[in-house]
Amino acid sequence: MTPSNVILVVDDDPFMREITRIHLESAGYSVALAESGAEGVEKAINIRPSAVIMDYAMPGVSGAEALKQLRSHAATATTPVLMLSAWSSPETQREAEHLGAAWLEKPVLGEALIEALRRLKPQ
Repeated sequence: MTPSNVILVVDDDPFMREITRIHLESAGYSVALAESGAEGVEKAINIRPSAVIMDYAMPGVSGAEALKQLRSHAATATTPVLMLSAWSSPETQREAEHLGAAWLEKPVLGEALIEALRRLKPQ
């Protein structure tokens, strides 16, 4: 099965999910939403998005743990992931990059988000 043409946004903050959805849809992307790392992993495996934008710091299954799970599943092992965080440190950024995710610090303006996504997943 080929990946869908959907960007999956995973964030526990409803405002961040909505604002990210608005930015992506205004740039022509289709969007699916998940409010937790666990839900994000499940949706990514089921819908096979063309890319995932995920918050790093989430309760329960963190973005880092969700990223590890995505990388360990055949359906999502190579899915491009853009990790976002307001709680950035060199260690967390290295961890995400080691697992193959790109990194942006929050807050992210719409144009910066779209540009980072395009670098990660050219249209």
